[in-house]
Amino acid sequence: MKKWMNPFRNQGKTYLQLVTDNYKAAKEYNEKMLSALTLMGGLLMLLPLLSAPFSNTKADAVPAYLLVTSIFFLLFLLFRLPVMKKHALCGLYIGFSVFFQFAIYLSVVHSPNMRATILLGAFCIMPLGFIDHPGRMNMFVAFWFSVHTVLAFYLKPQCALDDTINCLCFAILGCFLGNMMIRVRLESYEAQRMLTIEKETDILTGLSNRRKLFESLVALETTDVEKPSGILMLDIDHFKEFNDCNGHAAGDRYLSIFGQTLANFMQNFRLHFYRYGGEEFVAMAYGYDEKELFSIAEGLRIAVQSTDMDGHKITVSIGAVYCGDDQVLNYEKVIDRADKALYAAKNAGRNMVYGTK
Repeated sequence: MKKWMNPFRNQGKTYLQLVTDNYKAAKEYNEKMLSALTLMGGLLMLLPLLSAPFSNTKADAVPAYLLVTSIFFLLFLLFRLPVMKKHALCGLYIGFSVFFQFAIYLSVVHSPNMRATILLGAFCIMPLGFIDHPGRMNMFVAFWFSVHTVLAFYLKPQCALDDTINCLCFAILGCFLGNMMIRVRLESYEAQRMLTIEKETDILTGLSNRRKLFESLVALETTDVEKPSGILMLDIDHFKEFNDCNGHAAGDRYLSIFGQTLANFMQNFRLHFYRYGGEEFVAMAYGYDEKELFSIAEGLRIAVQSTDMDGHKITVSIGAVYCGDDQVLNYEKVIDRADKALYAAKNAGRNMVYGTK
């Protein structure tokens, strides 16, 4: 029973891990749901208003329908603003609070002699409406269930017990299905994220692959993103000879250790490494001036030289190109310049940095 009531317990990643790893996807989903629910809610509220001339009960509730319709449309417009989009989750709770208050008003004030109907829908829809911590969503539902139950026993005692039982059943069903759907959505995002990582990651080194590099280059040319201040081209010295002498398994381990060295170096500097092909790698550096870039390249060379590979020393030749604040239209040409600088370093004796602008 406990396992059913908490779909996030002992099933791989917890909610916190899933939502942290997929925060952007969950945030975008909540933003879309807020827009859809507020717009649809506002439009659906217009239908009872159209029927008001033909229904005495609807005519009495016109002010309430108009108020809720106005609030929904206001929320829709308000959370379309870029500055408010980051608060979409708050907007969803506000929207559903308005919905619950309206449903409770109809149940205990406007039609106290009738069973609650719209409120039952609110208890089902709300837990399915967006992504948040299941515990917080369940508490939200429990709060409005308690508010309605207290008011029902006070203002409509003749129907209070029936309403309480009906609302409790729908609230439990809604929360159960909602919790399960949150898990399904987050696991779907996680699967998509892992698939993307697999497509963009080099399996031997754990670094980004050539495909990811060219996607990044396209993004640099077409979107308003931070541009790299420099590009490094790296080549492992004498790797082919090592591979031929020790076998491909040892060569793969060599690349794996080299990739880990670059990953460790990346933690302390604003660099992003890509495996370009074979034993060649590209690094994009961000926010450094020319002197800093060449100094970092030298530090990288020393870090690689200090790496032990089962008794073998790893060395690397590096070609560095500083582009600074230049308006670069084609970064592939910058990589080509870095490649030429790399060959200059190799021709000069390897295990060195050759820098150029």
